Amino acid sequence: MRRALPLLFGLAITYALQAPAVHANQEDKINARIEAWGRNCKNAVAERYPNATMADISVSLGATLQQSINSGETTLKNIEAQGLSFNWSFRKHGGYCNTDGNGTVTEFKNQQ
Repeated sequence: MRRALPLLFGLAITYALQAPAVHANQEDKINARIEAWGRNCKNAVAERYPNATMADISVSLGATLQQSINSGETTLKNIEAQGLSFNWSFRKHGGYCNTDGNGTVTEFKNQQ
């Protein structure tokens, strides 16, 4: 038992040191998906409004979803299964678009 205790302690420290790295890696993957899939939503807006420039279009992750990701309630696994939802605006127009777990825009709504 005396040898097992240092081994267990060593494993616990190794896990504790790796946990932040794993968490950071998950955050990086989530942020990469938010950026890429948000760009897909922005492209969908541009397709519907051909006179729009990319600078004219604003896209942001839905506030409730952003809060859920920040709190850790929504994980990378959830995002890959359910996709993401974005709000968009262009001049006097606005709405939302949803993506699936691959980043494909599956729903596009104009609410104004």
